[in-house]
Amino acid sequence: MEQARTKLADVARVAGVSRAAASRAMNGAYGVSDEVRDRVRAVAERLGFEPHGVARALATGRASAGTRERIEILIVDPDPQALSVKPFYSRVLTGATRALAGQDVALELRLVPAPPVADTDPPFGRILINMPAGPGAAYARRGRTIALGESAPGVPFVAPDNDSGGFQAAVHLVTTGRRRVGAVFGPDTPCARERKAGFLRVMAGAGLTVVSAHGDFTRATAHAAAQDLLAREPRLDAVFAACDVSAMGVLQALREAGRRVPDDVAVVGFDGSALAEAADLSSIFMPVEEEAASAVRHLLDPALPSPGRLPTALTVRGSS
Repeated sequence: MEQARTKLADVARVAGVSRAAASRAMNGAYGVSDEVRDRVRAVAERLGFEPHGVARALATGRASAGTRERIEILIVDPDPQALSVKPFYSRVLTGATRALAGQDVALELRLVPAPPVADTDPPFGRILINMPAGPGAAYARRGRTIALGESAPGVPFVAPDNDSGGFQAAVHLVTTGRRRVGAVFGPDTPCARERKAGFLRVMAGAGLTVVSAHGDFTRATAHAAAQDLLAREPRLDAVFAACDVSAMGVLQALREAGRRVPDDVAVVGFDGSALAEAADLSSIFMPVEEEAASAVRHLLDPALPSPGRLPTALTVRGSS
């Protein structure tokens, strides 16, 4: 019978350290002393432990020719122009690239219109974006994966505190005296639902009814949604847009209707991207770069605690 392969957990147990400490010692990462690092590596050698290729790359600063490990960022988005028009994705790339600085690990980007079902060439690790819990569930659980935002059950994720962000946007509008409030919420995804829930909780507490519509985080659909809001409630004095790209469509519709921002209508977006800064748009900032970097670090060392939720914060600008 073939002898069972030695696992990192075996090395940790014999060396008398946690699995996380053993992983850091093998990878040459910070957080362990020289004595612990030497002891763990000596035990690993004695037990015949063979770390995954990426661990060797991290420890030595190089990978063997032809065996370079890679991390794939898999984006599910039906819009073929998504990478050009949605700043979120470029921010993800920035954060992931920063986290891999100095490591001989490749970063690949894959944009697909629907969750894939085949996995003929699995990477060392995969970051999932917009992966639904239904059709993509089985694919999401293959190999070493982490999602940006909640995905299939059992898949670790890192996400901004969307609920708090929606809450902060609503508090800002209510406390600045806005009473006829509209909202262009997002599609039926966990992050959009969370932003909507936080926003509506404040409005319900203030006794206000929100005139709402839903978009898909694109400018065109938000533009049409804002026109619908104005037709239903011409006296709107505030609009919450569930992302900055949507807010651009809202601003366009308001200009076309002759409504002044912020004198007649206050507008608050969500993302805190460079787009918001350029448009002087009040927006909920979410740390996308840190979100992506945390995901990469978790892929490289799954023993690290799950990143979980990252804080969001309102940046008030000229639109409100």
